[in-house]
Amino acid sequence: MSAWLLLTLMILVLVLPRYVVGAASTRRRPEIHGFLRVVAALNTVYCRLWHRFEQDGPAPLPAAGSAILISNHTCGVDHMLLQASCRRLLGFMIAREYYNKKSIHWICRYIGCIPVDRDGRDFSATRAALRALSQGRVLPIFPEGRIVPESGRRLDPMKPGAAYLAIRAQAPVIPAFIWGTPPTNEIIPSLKTASHARVIFGPPIDLSDFPAHQAGDKKAQAEVCRRFEKALLALRDRSIGLGDDS
Repeated sequence: MSAWLLLTLMILVLVLPRYVVGAASTRRRPEIHGFLRVVAALNTVYCRLWHRFEQDGPAPLPAAGSAILISNHTCGVDHMLLQASCRRLLGFMIAREYYNKKSIHWICRYIGCIPVDRDGRDFSATRAALRALSQGRVLPIFPEGRIVPESGRRLDPMKPGAAYLAIRAQAPVIPAFIWGTPPTNEIIPSLKTASHARVIFGPPIDLSDFPAHQAGDKKAQAEVCRRFEKALLALRDRSIGLGDDS
């Protein structure tokens, strides 16, 4: 064996493992990993068996990076149905009184939920939501701001807070529509009542004409709310077209 070939082999033996280890260490870990995979699997089984959950395809969320997922809010299992529809981890903004319940507080913290006061002036929650987006997370929002317990048949007006976040974060906004859920705004009955629920997704909502500095502009917020409502109503019409055998 020539000296040059021997030297080349020695260099490869010494240097190549460092590149291999370095590539492995920089590989992105899935958001849903470890114990979260078990929780996600159990959630999906529950949704499939008890709510006969269906979806019209995978959620069109980016594989990585920030995004906002907006949806109508029909009952207390909406969070579970949306998570069962997505491969990304969803850290919801939820009312503080539920976030602080001992029975679910641990899982809320574990998946990165954001507690929100109901008075509409919780600026700490807004900052936390923007921080989550800056960290490349998916932020699910119910723009109606409350449950409308009619299984997806009716939408309430959109709240400007969701529009503010969408403009300020400059993240892609994906609409989803939930249909066929238990018609109740009580959490326990929604969990116990069987249904035939569906989640369908639409294309990203174009907000490219709104720069971040317009986030506080009332007219800009109103127009973004109008686009949110238009996208959700279009998905509602598609849901009605699929039939309702819940």
